[in-house]
Amino acid sequence: MMANYFSLLLFIFFSLSGNAQERDYVSYHQNINKAEHVIFVDNKPVEGLHLFKSTLTRYDFVFVDDCIEAFQIALFYKKDDDALFFIKKALANGFELRLLDKLSMGCPCNYYKDDKVRVTIYEPFVAKYRQELEKYADACYPAYLKRINKEVLTNLMKRHVREQLFKDYRKGLSNSIETQSKEYYNVCDDNLRYMDSLAQRKIFIGEQNVGIYTDKLAKSINLPEGSIEQYLKRVLKFYGLPTDTYVPIQTEDSYFEIGFVYNMLFHNIKSYTVLSPYKNEAIKKGYLHPREYACLQLNNAKAKNTASIQLYLKPTTQMISDLARVDSMRQAQLLPDFETDFAKHQFAHAHNLQLSFGQFNDSR
Repeated sequence: MMANYFSLLLFIFFSLSGNAQERDYVSYHQNINKAEHVIFVDNKPVEGLHLFKSTLTRYDFVFVDDCIEAFQIALFYKKDDDALFFIKKALANGFELRLLDKLSMGCPCNYYKDDKVRVTIYEPFVAKYRQELEKYADACYPAYLKRINKEVLTNLMKRHVREQLFKDYRKGLSNSIETQSKEYYNVCDDNLRYMDSLAQRKIFIGEQNVGIYTDKLAKSINLPEGSIEQYLKRVLKFYGLPTDTYVPIQTEDSYFEIGFVYNMLFHNIKSYTVLSPYKNEAIKKGYLHPREYACLQLNNAKAKNTASIQLYLKPTTQMISDLARVDSMRQAQLLPDFETDFAKHQFAHAHNLQLSFGQFNDSR
């Protein structure tokens, strides 16, 4: 038993520190985009999965969404060894097996009738390998916790709760709708100033240093405010509001949809401009995801009352005509070409998979 455990620790050590030394995430995103193109456009899944695997192997930190996407594709093509690699890479970066139950075909744009069908392709695989995966996750978790910036995570959680509380008028919170509206925009601006102040000190925000918010993470690092739900109840009590007042905060249930960092950025139309001076460095170092930044561009265009630069990031069933122009803009922002997104969207719904993530399935 001890020999097996020692072997497991050696595997984790070498998989996390052996060849995984790359730090340039420009190359990372380019390779992930290429892997998707090979799979969904060129219809060469084996080659594409190999590129996914070789890319993820070279980095200590990887974006969990990429692992979960590749995991489902590997399962679909019955490549269990590859699937095992991808889900382990996700676990090493803070993912928890129970979060797989949150996967769905959710499509807010309602392009399909099956917009809330659960993804279940993983269930037989997890049942088969559960014990091995749980041991692996337990062994990896301490290393994952070490990279979490507890102070920043706590501040972001508290700021998100306050912003969501003031977003909608609540009797007893403010004297009038107008007063609360002003307070809400003040809160949004203050949150953006906070994130900007961190960036000016070269502290960028992303999965790499605030992780994936879950109840386990909150408990493991002993967040001074407890879980996000507990903190909300304290805030409601402070303002004299019923503790069961509904406030749409982002919890672990929201992982595949949206996290509270992007939620705050999305609410402020100035986010795209404020992030712009350091977005290249933040992306290159693996904090800001290119797609998250690109999705904020539409808000920025609206703020300037100009025609938005259309990148067609939302899942769609309609092919576009100006591919060359759109793909040129996408390439400049480290995004996959439109054909890849289109084919991936079609593939996902044809086979009941969730391969796109984030708000409206377009921001990650």
